[in-house]
This record gives sequence, structure tokens and C-alpha cells, in this order.
Amino acid sequence: MIIRNARVLTFDGANRVLDNADVEIGDDGAIKRVEGVGGRVLGVGPGDPTPSHPTPSHPVIDARGRLLMPALINCHTHLYSTLARGIALPGPAPKNFPEILKKLWWRLDRALNPDDVYYSALVGLVDAAKNGVGTLVDHHSSPNACAGSLDQVERAFREVGLRGVLCYETSDRDGPAKAQAALAENVRFIERAGRAGDGLVSASFGLHASFTLSDRTLRQAVEAEETLGAGFHIHVAEDRSDLDHARRRFKKTVVARLRDLGVMTDRTLAAHCIHVTAADVAALARLGAKVAHNPQSNSNNAVGIARLIELMKAGVLVGLGSDGYSPRMWEEFKTAFHLQKLRTGDPRVGYAEAYAAALLNNRTIAKQLWGMDVGRVEAGARADLILVDYYPPTPLDAGNVFGHLLFGIANAPVDTLIVDGRVVLQDKRCVAVDEPAVAERATRQAKALWQRF
Repeated sequence: MIIRNARVLTFDGANRVLDNADVEIGDDGAIKRVEGVGGRVLGVGPGDPTPSHPTPSHPVIDARGRLLMPALINCHTHLYSTLARGIALPGPAPKNFPEILKKLWWRLDRALNPDDVYYSALVGLVDAAKNGVGTLVDHHSSPNACAGSLDQVERAFREVGLRGVLCYETSDRDGPAKAQAALAENVRFIERAGRAGDGLVSASFGLHASFTLSDRTLRQAVEAEETLGAGFHIHVAEDRSDLDHARRRFKKTVVARLRDLGVMTDRTLAAHCIHVTAADVAALARLGAKVAHNPQSNSNNAVGIARLIELMKAGVLVGLGSDGYSPRMWEEFKTAFHLQKLRTGDPRVGYAEAYAAALLNNRTIAKQLWGMDVGRVEAGARADLILVDYYPPTPLDAGNVFGHLLFGIANAPVDTLIVDGRVVLQDKRCVAVDEPAVAERATRQAKALWQRF
């Protein structure tokens, strides 16, 4: 495949901006492929004025001056939450985070059946694709439909054509039998994903949070993960209640408890990390644990603002997620930027941190934890790309990309999404999914789910 006549933001080592360029995509044979064109960028260079002659085996996309850049990455989400859109909660509105969990999310996840799991993921992934997100790191929970649930999520990823990392949320909150089932689902799917070997869907080992996990269950998880090497994906100090619980029960912080039990390693993705001490931040940096910042969800739940600037200064690799709040990663980027200004009272801060989290660190996390070479338009990288309807009305170069991202590109429609060399979204519609039919079926699922809720 060749994409012609594009303005390219490469996000390569030189952060080049190419005003009129062609991008060639092909198969280097390194990844096992089933069908379609290859999935790697083979070259990026000046536009060729020679007329092109597309064929079925060598398609050509004319970008017509649109902006081409890497597809976005969501480093922490919950696709199972999709069918909660518009749901009514019983009784008074929850007044704090523990009540939000008990009145909404833990009621919802217990009510999910396998079809709900599939359609929640399918709708959420269609939304993500239409917002230019090519990779999502998902954290799933469905205690009464646990066995095989990650297969349903994987099915949705493959149907839409997005790249993903899946895990199941292990917790003791629903009793020992459910905790054991969760451990087994993680092990089963990690082994399955390893056998697939196509690089599209990977796995990590899911844990809920310190305050719903016993030492016994955490030790079992650590023992199982040691032989699998998948790394943990866990919520850490999202709310003050998590820290208070750890100090009350274990006489230590959440990070210290997880560190002492062997959970916090250089293969761990720790979501949130809001209520962490200076010693915790130093420990996260020393251990090499990765952090996923989720600013919109944190604001919505009134749990606090992560100290993004301090975390990064300490050397912690912090990426950006949505926590299931929105498919629009550009909104997370904006919110991360604005919250650091409000938190510090300093209008000068937040630029480098928001940019790094969304566009540099997410790709580094994906590469270090799951071997996904995404997030740059450069020879050798996976071909996860978006074409955006953005025609800059002012000069655009490597020195002012941030301003164009914040005030222009983030607001522009995504026309085309390519993941692993395959066109997923074209003319703003998902290629492989009948969107109206999926929405109609999802509505029926949601109605039945709400009755059980």
C-alpha cells in the first residue's frame, strides 16, 4: 500500500514534519499474517508526482493533503463499561468513590453475560477507531461470566481490526471462588495470546486494587505470573480510600505493599497513582513500573489529580489512558495539560508532560511491555496510522507541533485509520463493521442488562 500526498507528522527521532510526502506500507515477513497487506512502514519520503496505478494487490490512498500521523494509544480502559451509557442508579447519587464502585461498576460487572461482554467491547472499539485510536490496553471484569470472557473481548478487537492488550480483573470482593476463576482466566488467556503470535492481541495479568485483594490471592498471582512473564495491570492508589485501607490493614502504603509482595516490577502497569508519597514515587522509578494517567475519569470521580510533573521528574514512565471514560484520547491529552496548570497554579507547566504522556510514553510502554513498535511514522515501525482532516491555517513545523495538536488536530475529524497495514476506518466509517446493526443489537443487550442491574 502507498499513501500519497500527505502532510506527515512522523514523531521519529528528529520529529520531522513533511509537507508533501508518500508513505509505503508492506510486509517484511517478520509477523505471521493471515490475509491482507503487510503491516510495517517500509519508507517515508518526498511525494512522487508520477501518476500512480493502484491494483488490488498494491492499493494507493490519496491523502489529498490531509495530515498523517501515528494512530493514538489508550494505555488504560474498561470496555465492559460501554453499555452503562445512560443507565440510572438506584437511590441517592454516590457521594464518594467507594460508593461509585458499589452502586455502579460492581453491580454492572456482576450483571454482564458473554454477549454483553462482546457487544460492550465491539461498540467501544468502534468508538475508539472513529477517534483515531489504534491500540487499547483493556482491563476487563465480568465475575458471573468470567471463563472465556477475554475471548469475547478478543473477538471484538479482531472484528474491528484494532490492536489490544487484554487482562481479567482479579479481586477477592466476590469471594474466593470468583478470585480463583479470575486467576485461571488470566493464565488461560495469557497462554492463548502467546500461541497466537501475530502481534495484534497481547495479554497482561489483571489485578483490581490493593483494597480488594488479600495477600494470599496476590501471592498466587505473583507465582502464576512468574512462569508467564506477562506483567501485571493494576489500579494503584486511585482514591484516598485505597491508601487508607493499606495503612490501616498493613501499616504501609499501597505501593509499598505491592512492592513487598512482588507485584510492582518493571513489567507492571499501574493505573492512576494519585495518592502516592514521595517515597512511593521514588520506588516506582527505581522498580521501573509504568503508570497510566487517567485525568478525565479522575476528575469525574473527584478522586484527585495525579502529580504528573513530579512523577516524570523522578523518572517514572507515565502514559495516558481513559479509564473507560471516553474514546477521545485527545480530550485526555487536553485534560492532562489543563489539570497540571490548575494543580500547580502555574500557567507555564504541563506542556512537556501532556505531550510526552500521550505521544511518546504510551508508545514506549507498548514497546517495552508488549513489543509493539507503534507510535511513529518511520521505516520499520508497525503501520498504525491515521489521516486527519486538518489543513493547518498557520505554519506547522517541528517546533510548534504542540500548539497545532492542542488547538487544531485534536479537534479535527479522523478520516482514515490503518492498523497493522489494514484499513480499519475509511471515509469516517468502520470498514468491517455494520455500525447501525451493531448499535441496534447493543441497545437490545443494554435493555436486558439494565433490567438485571
